[in-house]
Amino acid sequence: MKISNPFLAAMSLFLLVNTAKSEEVTLPTAIHDSLQGSLVIQKAESSLEESRWKRTGAYSGFLPNISGGASYLLDKKYMLLPVTLGGVASSIPQIVPTSIYSLQASIPLFDGFSNVERLKSGNSLVRSAEYELGWVKFSTIRQTALQFYKALAAVLLKEVTSENLKNLQDHLKDVEALKKVGVSTQYDLLRVEVQVSEAESEILNSDDQIALAKMKLAEILGKESELRTPTGVLPVFEASLVDSLNGVSSPESGRGDLLAMSERVNSFSQMDSAVSRYWVPRISLVGQYQYYNNINSKILDSSSFSSAYQVGLNLSWNIFDGLNSTAHAGESSQQAIQLEKTMQIARLKASTEFESWKRKFLYFCKVYRSRLNDQSRSAEAVRLAKEGRRAGARTSSELLDAELDLFRARAGIVNAQIGMIESLIQLELSTGKTLVNWGA
Repeated sequence: MKISNPFLAAMSLFLLVNTAKSEEVTLPTAIHDSLQGSLVIQKAESSLEESRWKRTGAYSGFLPNISGGASYLLDKKYMLLPVTLGGVASSIPQIVPTSIYSLQASIPLFDGFSNVERLKSGNSLVRSAEYELGWVKFSTIRQTALQFYKALAAVLLKEVTSENLKNLQDHLKDVEALKKVGVSTQYDLLRVEVQVSEAESEILNSDDQIALAKMKLAEILGKESELRTPTGVLPVFEASLVDSLNGVSSPESGRGDLLAMSERVNSFSQMDSAVSRYWVPRISLVGQYQYYNNINSKILDSSSFSSAYQVGLNLSWNIFDGLNSTAHAGESSQQAIQLEKTMQIARLKASTEFESWKRKFLYFCKVYRSRLNDQSRSAEAVRLAKEGRRAGARTSSELLDAELDLFRARAGIVNAQIGMIESLIQLELSTGKTLVNWGA
C-alpha cells in the first residue's frame, strides 16, 4: 500500500523501527527482567520474610503474655457446705459469681535461658535467609547471562549454517551446469546434493535450538514465553582471568549458599540447646484481676459488681511428660547433624566442580584460539581454491572441501565461545566470586 502523506509515512517508519527494536533483547535488559520477575527470587524473598516472623515469635520468651476472658452462667445449682451452728446441723450454699470479667498476665522470669537460645536461633535463621536471597540473585544473574548467550549462539550458528547452505546451493548449480558440459561427474553432483541435504537439516536443528533456548530463558525470567531475539556479541576471555582462583576452602570463601547452610546449622544447634533445657524449672510472675457479680444474674448491673486480684510467682517443673520433650530434643539434634553433613557434601562438590570447570575454561580458551587460526587458514584455502579453479588447477570438489572447513571453523569459534562463557559462569557459581560484571 502506498502512503502519500509524508507525515504518515514517517510515523509508519517510526513504528516499524520501534517494533523491530521491541523484538530484540540485550543482556542488561534480560538481567533486569530476571531480577524483577524471577520466581526463584520471589520465593527466596518470601522465605526471608518467613524467617523474620519466626524470629519475632522467639520474643515471646521475654515478653508478657496477657489474656482476657468473660463468663456468664445461664443456670446454676450451688454446692452446699455443711455446718453446725448451736448444735443444729445446717448448710451454706457456696456462692459462685454469675458474671465474671477477668484479665490474666504472665511474665517469664527464668526458663534456663531457653528463650535466649531460641532468639539466637531466630537470628541465625534470618541471616541464613539473607545469605540465601543474595546467593539466589547472584546465581540468577549468571544463569540469565548463560542462557542469553546460548540463545545468541544459536542465532549466530543459524546465520553460519544459512550462509553455508547458500554456498552449497550455489555449488550445486555450478556442478549441474558443469555436468551438462561433461566437466563434472555424477559423483561430484551426488556429493554436493548430500551436503545440501545435511545443511538443510542443520537449519531445522538451528531453529529448534533457538526456540528451546528462548523457552529456557523465559523460565529464568519468570515468563511463560520469550518472543524477543537476543542481540549482541559473544564475549571473549583470556585464560589469565582464572589464575588467581584457588578453589573453595570454607563457607567464608564467598559462596552464599554455603554461608546460608552454615547459619542454618547454627540455628538448628541453638534450637537444640533451647529444646534440651526442658528439665529446667520455669519461673514466672503471674497476676489476675477479676470483676464479678455474685449478687444477682444481671450482666450490666455495675452496683452489684466487685473486684478481686491475685499476684504471685509461679514455678513449673516438667518432671516427666511421656518422653515428648526428650524426643523433640533428639529430633533437633539430629536435624543439626544432617544439615551439617549436607553442608560438607556441598563443599566437597563445590571443590570438584571448581577444578572441573577451571580445566574446561582453559581448554575452551585454547580451542577458541585454535579455531581462529583455523578460520584464517580456511579462508586462505578457499581463496586459493577459487583462484585454482578459475585457472583449471583445482576442482569444484576441492573448493567445496575448503568451504566446508571454513564453515566448521566458524561454527567451532561460536561453540568455543559459548563453552568458555559457560565454564566461567560455573566457576563463579562454584567459588561465589565475581569474575565478570555481566550485563554492564
